[in-house]
Amino acid sequence: MAGHHDRLLSIKDKHLKRLILTGVETAQLVLEMLATEKLLTNFGVKILKFVNPVTGRLHCRYNLAGAKSGRFSASNPNLQQLPKARAPQFRACIIPAPGNVLVVCDYSQIELRGCAFVSGDPAMTAVLGDSTRDMHRETAAAITGLRVTDITDDQRSGAKAVNFGAAYGIGPRTLAENAFAEYDILMTEDEARAKLNRFFETYPTFAKWRKEHANRCQLQGYIPIGCGRIVKAAWEKESGGYLTFNQCIAVAIQGICADCTLRALELVHRRLHGLDAGLVLCVHDELVVEARKDHAERVSAILEESMIEAFVATFPGAPFHGVAKAAIGANWLTAKPK
Repeated sequence: MAGHHDRLLSIKDKHLKRLILTGVETAQLVLEMLATEKLLTNFGVKILKFVNPVTGRLHCRYNLAGAKSGRFSASNPNLQQLPKARAPQFRACIIPAPGNVLVVCDYSQIELRGCAFVSGDPAMTAVLGDSTRDMHRETAAAITGLRVTDITDDQRSGAKAVNFGAAYGIGPRTLAENAFAEYDILMTEDEARAKLNRFFETYPTFAKWRKEHANRCQLQGYIPIGCGRIVKAAWEKESGGYLTFNQCIAVAIQGICADCTLRALELVHRRLHGLDAGLVLCVHDELVVEARKDHAERVSAILEESMIEAFVATFPGAPFHGVAKAAIGANWLTAKPK
């Protein structure tokens, strides 16, 4: 019996997140303390050991196609996990050399654009194609029954968790866990289920695509991605060679988004030639260039043009208005505060 109970006990992050579903009032405080401890451990004093003694800089290691979707992973240190929503002050520590600035550009709601493209959902495409509308506020309005203009920032954040949860194929339990872990939004498993149902009622074509796509992937034994790459079920040793539902959705969406970023990286790198500027960070759908101050405006234009061009090539026919907007700052946080 002891062995059986040992297997049920865990202090892994992914399991501790389930405390939020217990209804115990102190669970939130425990999770907040654990999250703070993790931030300080990973990005506090410990990060100083990664500063190169010769250059005085952080040089994190990027692993090409480090994820099955084709996205990069990073290590030593993992700057892709530098907190943004929970503790944005950490990003203010990422600064350029004297006389330089950081030019930052990311894709606006790229995963949702991927969802709209692969599924052909007309409602989702209409929202993303209208510069006056915001996908997260629209979903919040659908969930709450309120008018879009009455949606609060907290309600928008809650809808963001739902939107991305649907794009990653997660269920109500994981949505409730992630809403707190990523956005500090509290919701019960029943509330999460209701929110997901409202999302699928609002975007039924995408909901239908999810089911059909997952069934097709599981039957054929592989997940097709954007530019012709695949992820085979036979590679999934931990699950016994089986593709899960959320894998089929998340890998397909994140995979085509990775294709887009890889195209953008190639274009930006080539077009920066001759300028006193260079790529220093790639965080999934966000590119950061360090540039001399008097070259910053030109670099900003190159980033926007290249990222839009890459998007059009990856998602032909999809609306691209407002898909990429560059900003300039003295550090990573001031350049891109949100």
